[in-house]
Amino acid sequence: MNKPFFNLAVGLCLMGVLIFSACEEAAVPVEDSGIPMKLDTISFPVIQTVTYQVPPELGGTDYLYFGEKDGYKYLYNLIRFDSLNTTNLFTFDRYNDSLIVADSMRLSMRFSVDSLDENAEFQLRYFPNGGDSVFNETMTHYLNFDRNTASPVISSAEMVTDSNDTVSTKIMLNFLMDTTIINVLKDTSHINFNHSFLVELKNNSTSEFKFHSSNKSEGESPKLTVFYRKLLSDSVVSDTSEHDFVAIQDLSVVEPPAITLDDTSSLAVSIGKGLRSLVKVDMGEWVLPSKGIISSAELIYTRSQADTLTGYSVSSYPITGTGDYSIFKTYESDPYTNDTEFGVSSSVVENILKINYRKISTEIGRGKKVNYGFKIIPGMNNDPFTTVLFHNLNSDDAYPIMRVIYVHP
Repeated sequence: MNKPFFNLAVGLCLMGVLIFSACEEAAVPVEDSGIPMKLDTISFPVIQTVTYQVPPELGGTDYLYFGEKDGYKYLYNLIRFDSLNTTNLFTFDRYNDSLIVADSMRLSMRFSVDSLDENAEFQLRYFPNGGDSVFNETMTHYLNFDRNTASPVISSAEMVTDSNDTVSTKIMLNFLMDTTIINVLKDTSHINFNHSFLVELKNNSTSEFKFHSSNKSEGESPKLTVFYRKLLSDSVVSDTSEHDFVAIQDLSVVEPPAITLDDTSSLAVSIGKGLRSLVKVDMGEWVLPSKGIISSAELIYTRSQADTLTGYSVSSYPITGTGDYSIFKTYESDPYTNDTEFGVSSSVVENILKINYRKISTEIGRGKKVNYGFKIIPGMNNDPFTTVLFHNLNSDDAYPIMRVIYVHP
C-alpha cells in the first residue's frame, strides 16, 4: 500500500463511527491509484457476563491503612526495606565493623494529612525466623498470611508532629528499636535475612488512619534509620550519624465487608472487595479479511450508578482459558490467567467506559488466538474502597456490545 493511500485509509477509519451510524453493515468502496479498499463495521453481542470475588490485594496502592471504615477492617500492614542504605549503599553487615557502634534504629511513617484530630497507639513486630521472602506485595492477603509468624511486640508509638521540618508540618509515626533488633539484622549467619516488619494498631479502632506507602507518587515512603557512631581512636568517638533504608514493598492486609446484591447482580469491580468481572463476546466464526486492518474494536460498558465518577480507571485482559460464567463465586486466588501482552486500560467518562480491544481482536480475527472472554479489574490508582458497577446482560437497554471497525482490500 503506498503512503498516500495509507493516510487516506487511516482518515477514513476515524470517520467510521459517523459513517456507519446510518448504515452499519454497508461497505464503503475507496479508490486510490486504482486500488479499491473497503471500510467495514460489524457488531458482536456480549453473550455471557459474571462477577467474581478474590481476596483483596492492596499492594501498589498509595496509602497504608489502619482501623476500620465502611465495613472494611484494616488488619495490619507489612513493610519490607531495601537491604542497601540510600547514601553510600552499605548493608547491615557494615555494623559488624568493630569501629562502628550502632546505637539504635527507628522506623518512620508519614501520616496522610498534616493535622491530627485523633491519635492512637500503634505497635511494631518483626520476623526473626523468616527468610528473605516474608510476603509478596502483589499476592499477599488476609487468607494466605499468618501473622503469628511475627515476633512479639518490639516497639510502640503514637503519632507526633515532626519538629525538624521548618518548611511544612508533618505528622509522623516513629518506632524506636534498641540494639537487640540491629544485632539480628546484621547477623551474617542469617543468609538473605529479611528486612520486613508488621505494623498494627494496639487496640481496635473504628476510625481510619492513612499513611504514605512506597507507591505514592511524590509521597514519603516508610523509612528505616540506623543511628551509629564511629570509633576514631581509643578515646575519641564521632558524633552520631545515620543511615536510611527506604521501603521497597508494603501493603495493607484488609478483610472486606459482606458482598451486597448489587455486587453480584452487576458487572462489579473493586480493589478493596476483590471484585472482578468476566465478559464473553460472541465473535462467532468471523475472520478478518486478508490484509485487513482493525482501526477499533470498542466495547462500551455503561455504569449503573447515578452519582458522578471522575478519573476511575479500569484495566482489561483476555483470559487464557475457559471462564465460568454461571453464577457469582468467591475464590481464594484468581483462577483466570491474564494474557498480559494484550492488556488495555481506560477511564470512566460521564459514567461510560469504552475499552478498545483492537490488538487482541486482530489476533482472534486472524485465528491466532482463541476467544475465551475478557477480564475487567480496577486500576491500582483508584480509591481501593470504591466499588464501581456496570450494567450486565440483565439490563434492558444498557447492556455491553462490541463494535469493530476495519479496512480491507
